[in-house]
Amino acid sequence: MRMGLVQTRGIGDIIIALPIAQYFLDRGHEVVWPVDARFLRSFQGANPRVKFCPVTPNARGSLGSQAYFVDEPQDILRANACDTTHILYSYFTGYQVARPELRKHLKFDEYKYAVTGVPFSEKWRLSIQRNAERERRLFERVAPEGPYTLVHLEGSDASIGLEALRSEIGGLPVVQICAITENVFDWLLVIERAARLVMIDSCFSNLIDQLGIDRPKWLYLRSSVANTPVYRSGWSFLCAKDTLQIP
Repeated sequence: MRMGLVQTRGIGDIIIALPIAQYFLDRGHEVVWPVDARFLRSFQGANPRVKFCPVTPNARGSLGSQAYFVDEPQDILRANACDTTHILYSYFTGYQVARPELRKHLKFDEYKYAVTGVPFSEKWRLSIQRNAERERRLFERVAPEGPYTLVHLEGSDASIGLEALRSEIGGLPVVQICAITENVFDWLLVIERAARLVMIDSCFSNLIDQLGIDRPKWLYLRSSVANTPVYRSGWSFLCAKDTLQIP
C-alpha cells in the first residue's frame, strides 16, 4: 500500500513522527509525506526511502492556514494515489481532527502514533541516514578541544538566556546550537561528543531523546502537559517559567 502522512511542520513534530514512516516502510509499504519546502533536503537525506514532497508556505494561503497544513498536503497525496492518509495533528483551529476523542486523553506525540495504529514504543527506534562529512565539518568549526557543554536554548515560541544556566554547564566551555546550518542533523556529531547537554524542549531535545543519547542532560520545559512530548532517556527536568524570554 501507499501510505500518506500529513504533518507539514515543525521540525520536531516531523522527527517525532519519522519512526511511523519507518514502521510502514519496514512492512513493505510506500510512504509519501508532504513537508515544508524549507525542510525538504534535510529530511530527504535523513530517510531517502520516504517520498518527501515540498509544500510551499505561501502557495495557497498564509503560513498558518489550513491550506498549508492540510489542503495542499492532501492534494499532493491524492496526486500520488495514496491508498491511506493519516493526518497527524491532534489540534488545529477550525478543523476536525481525525480522532477528537483521543486528543482529550493523549499527549500530542502519543496521538500521532495512536491514529496511525503504530505502537508508541516505535518512537524510540528512530533511524537516521547520517552525512559524516557534513557532521565532521560542523564539529571542527564549533567544538573546542576537550570536554564541552552543548546548549540549545531557543524553541519555536520562547528562549532562555545563557546567563540563566549555572550548575548545568559544569564549568565547561559552552557550545551553543545556532543557525549556522540549515540541516538539524548536521549537529549529531557535536551532540554525541558533548560532555553535557542542556536543552529547551525543541527539535534537538526530541532528536536526542529518540536516539537514546546517553549523556548527563537537562531539559527546560516550556509547554503544558498536552503539548510536551514524552521524554524517557534520562533527563533532569527544569522549569523554564522564570527564565523564559517570550518575544
